Amino acid sequence: MNFSRTIPALLLWLLIIFTFPALATTYTVDDDPGAAFTHIQDAINAASAGDTILVKEGEYRENITLKSGIRILGAGFDKTTIRGNRNGNTVYANGITDAIFDGFTVIDSGQDSTSYAGIRINGGNLVISNNLVTNNLNGIRITGASSTIIRKNIITLNGRNDNAYLNYGIISLNSTPLITNNIISSTSGVGVYIGWEDSSGTRFINNTVVHNDDSGIWCYRSSPVIKNNIFAFNVSGISASHGGTPQISYNDVFGNTWRDYDSQSDGVASPGTGDISADPQLIPPPSNFARGYYLGAASPCIDAGDPNPLYNDIDGTRNDMGAYGGPDGAISTGNVSLSSGFVFTTVGNIPASEITQGGAQRGLANVSPEAASDLYIPQYTDAPFGGRLWISGLFGTNDTNVRYYRVMLARWNIWGLYHYSALEDSLKKVLYTINSDGSITSTRELIGPLPNWKGLRGLYKRTDNGYWSHPDLKIAWNTTGLTNGTYILTVEAYDSYLNKVTLNTDRLILHIDNSPVEAKINAVMDNNGQSIDECSIINLASTTENLKFNITARHPNGFLRDYTLSVLYGKNRSAGYIVKDQYVGSHDVSPPLWTGVGNATFDSQAAMNAHHLIPWQDPGCAYQFHLRAIARTTDGFHYIKAATFDDHYYLQITRPNYCYGDIDDDGVVDGADLGLFLDDYGRTDCHQ
Repeated sequence: MNFSRTIPALLLWLLIIFTFPALATTYTVDDDPGAAFTHIQDAINAASAGDTILVKEGEYRENITLKSGIRILGAGFDKTTIRGNRNGNTVYANGITDAIFDGFTVIDSGQDSTSYAGIRINGGNLVISNNLVTNNLNGIRITGASSTIIRKNIITLNGRNDNAYLNYGIISLNSTPLITNNIISSTSGVGVYIGWEDSSGTRFINNTVVHNDDSGIWCYRSSPVIKNNIFAFNVSGISASHGGTPQISYNDVFGNTWRDYDSQSDGVASPGTGDISADPQLIPPPSNFARGYYLGAASPCIDAGDPNPLYNDIDGTRNDMGAYGGPDGAISTGNVSLSSGFVFTTVGNIPASEITQGGAQRGLANVSPEAASDLYIPQYTDAPFGGRLWISGLFGTNDTNVRYYRVMLARWNIWGLYHYSALEDSLKKVLYTINSDGSITSTRELIGPLPNWKGLRGLYKRTDNGYWSHPDLKIAWNTTGLTNGTYILTVEAYDSYLNKVTLNTDRLILHIDNSPVEAKINAVMDNNGQSIDECSIINLASTTENLKFNITARHPNGFLRDYTLSVLYGKNRSAGYIVKDQYVGSHDVSPPLWTGVGNATFDSQAAMNAHHLIPWQDPGCAYQFHLRAIARTTDGFHYIKAATFDDHYYLQITRPNYCYGDIDDDGVVDGADLGLFLDDYGRTDCHQ
């Protein structure tokens, strides 16, 4: 599209969606007549990025196409079914990012093309979880350099015996998915097929692959990681061909009728570290359409997976092989820990886990009470980021070949089309050296950016060896020159020769907003609304006479934290406040935006009636009215955007019946006052 020729209305729309987070909506789909949506696709068409679609119990006969940024949640695969029209892919995801498809039975794909599947994924990086995928030509088909996550699904009884082609439970071509904690069974064909050289970043971890009519897993010209799985009672267990060299370890490969390991056509499939061949003692499911294949009490697969603690079961014990082991096993943790890859850990002092990554609050810090208490940090709520951000992260323990890295930045968008560029903010650290005599010397060293080797800009060296200040700090990113909006960070890794190292790398979404806060006392007025000049002496009839204050306290993009108009008198003595307000608890019902107030008028009398302000001092005093407004913007260490405004007056109580002749101020004009008058009568130096 040539954006320079696009109509202004579209340009305005693009500006809005890139600059401001949208408010999330939840849509409900029900197959009962009269519901707002009776078809899932209609709800998808109405939804926008960040929205959620809840699909109630029932059967929905349709083929659907997913959309980026949308969560589509069924009531559970035993309750909610999408039955395709048998003329294509039942569920299709083309270039879809930041989406979740969870809790469905997916059935009846088309049968007349080898590419049709129950779930067809081309590109993108969505999450497919907790589904039953059955009675399709292929269960799940992944292509187009997708880095999708396939987790905790039952993929069973897919494929046909009466066609001339192989069918698959899962087929992944030219992609690098994470496939974990699934059951792949009873396929009329191959259980799992990983094809082509650029699929070698695939990770196949903690799955149970049983009773398939061909290979349990077949690696064609690919070298995926195959770890902590059970391959049992297939025709062959693990097959490799045409140069395929899978990285095999800690699997149980048993009872496959042809071969447990099948090397063919220059492929290499052989037992790896920790592999066993023993009856896994699986407990079969009560039906093909229910969870099963649990480990029996005496199964040799219990505590037999990779002993690295990163793969421990959810209860903290050593990994159990199969679909119920590992950190994403029987009880979901939402994350799979791997010993290789890169993960962002903190922004400043804020853990990455406390930064919302989807929906209307995408990229904003939302720190839980527990994290705030444990880490002694503010409980940030819907807080954007700004200033200079310390971004920290870790490479996996096995990534010893990674010596350099680049931090890559792109503007987030709803289409998932990211154009990354390398950050180049200067980063120096202190290297501490322990000398032979026990003394310690320190030197400051440039970590990056290093000279442009091989045309690579923004290179930084890894500081994992030796004693470094802030060893996990990857970049101190200056955001002040950026356009406000939502950005996505990732990392590229390089070896000593600056060859790119393929890793599973984390992505971190941050919303940046460096807008200043506005704070101004526009006017101080008497009870009739008459504006009073600055520095004036204000004569009041009583200690509770009303004054009006017109103020502006706002954040232009809706990220105000709080404001207070406080009152001081005398020598820094507090009289209370006229008005104050805050986002949390008052304006966070529809997060994340609250602008504040502009040209709003508040009365001192209302504050006194609410006991927020004490009466004015009698007979008078100098007063300071102090307005302070704070944004929610943080650099990860503290709030960084605030503004103040001060106005000063002398408030004097002048009662209506005051008698100037009452010199001794006893309420009576009498001889005592006359005596005082006569004492000074005739003086000419009274104003000297």
